[in-house]
Amino acid sequence: MCVHNPDRALYHRLDVTEAPSHCQPSCADIARNDRHADELFQHAQILEKQAASQAVAGPLADRLTRCADHLRSLADRHNHDRINSQQPTA
Repeated sequence: MCVHNPDRALYHRLDVTEAPSHCQPSCADIARNDRHADELFQHAQILEKQAASQAVAGPLADRLTRCADHLRSLADRHNHDRINSQQPTA
C-alpha cells in the first residue's frame, strides 16, 4: 500500500514527474500490514498452482514461479521486519 508521502516517494527522488503505474518494493513510501503479507503469500500459492498446471507452457510456468518466489519474499520480509506491539519489552 502506498502511503503517498511525496517527500519519501522513490519516484520524486528520481525526478520523475508522474507516479509509476505500480509501486516499487524499494520505495520508502510502501507500508504493509499483516493482511497485505498474507495476501501476497496467498497470491504466490495461486501462481505456483498455475505454474504446475500441464496447460501452462514451460517459459510461462518459469515466469509464474519467479513471480511467486518474489511475492513470497516480500511477505517473508514483512513478517521478519514487522513491528509487533505485543512483543515483550526487556
